[in-house]
Amino acid sequence: MATYKTLSSKLNWANGLPEASTTMIVAGGLEADGSVMIPHLVNSVFERQGQVILLSFRHPFNHYLHIMRKMGVNASKHKLQFVNGLVETDLSSLPPATRPHFTLSADWQEFYSWLNAQPPSLLIIDGLCSLLDLGHDVKTVMSFFTACQQIVGDWSVRAGGGYAGLVANMLLDEFTELLAKSLIRRSHYFFNFEDLESGASTDVSGQLTAIPGHLHCQIQNSGNKFKPALLHYKVADTTVQFFSPGQSSTIL
Repeated sequence: MATYKTLSSKLNWANGLPEASTTMIVAGGLEADGSVMIPHLVNSVFERQGQVILLSFRHPFNHYLHIMRKMGVNASKHKLQFVNGLVETDLSSLPPATRPHFTLSADWQEFYSWLNAQPPSLLIIDGLCSLLDLGHDVKTVMSFFTACQQIVGDWSVRAGGGYAGLVANMLLDEFTELLAKSLIRRSHYFFNFEDLESGASTDVSGQLTAIPGHLHCQIQNSGNKFKPALLHYKVADTTVQFFSPGQSSTIL
């Protein structure tokens, strides 16, 4: 099982999750993929008997199922719905268990209607920056993101609803920097995964900087605030470990 206790402790997250209706932006590079956070967030929601909707512009459903199985997350026992954002890829020939529950089309209103009809869930958007590659500008991508954020907010106020939140994972480079800055202004948390500044290491996969987003800075409850945190992490075949710099179990 992936171990994220150090990360959750740094962020003052009870039960591995922030408060409901929280927006998180996760960014990484080619050698430091932020998607390592996805299994933790999914499993934390499942432990609360919550539901997850995963919209991916990067991979088919079985890619995520395979990774979660390796990390000890049995998605088949929980409510996980997959939305296919690979609009030019035909997934109809896949086995029923790995077919998408919804496929994004050029008419995003259809997706908004479908999403709004779902019960409160953690909505994860993997590869949001891919919309730029499809020819959309930053303003259009932000409009899509804001519409999803509004639906998540509406979920949170439903009577008797479960956990609701929004996570967007993206590649951060010179082509997506403007989008990242816009997203930070609409988020509570920004997680930036990077290569080690000191160079490659066999004991450490990379470093994570967690900073409060603009929405978090507006929260008046000082008990929920946190300072920017720097952690190192190690990705193994079946686990992910976060630790303070110099505290790797291998080093110790």
